[in-house]
Amino acid sequence: KDVCRTKRVFLPAAGYSNGSSVNNAGSNGNYWSSTENGSNAYNLNFNSGNVNMNNNNKTNGNSVRLVSVKP
Repeated sequence: KDVCRTKRVFLPAAGYSNGSSVNNAGSNGNYWSSTENGSNAYNLNFNSGNVNMNNNNKTNGNSVRLVSVKP
């Protein structure tokens, strides 16, 4: 089987936390990568019109897990 055709993931637009509240839930997704850069780390950010890789402070409250989609 071709793994690319049978395995899917879902990245919810879960927003991010600033420590006291969740922001942009339902419209933005922010996910950490495993690549660190000192006190920063790279993350994937997306909304309905853009997808970007950023380098942000690790104290930002981004999601760390994706959701597996069962066929």
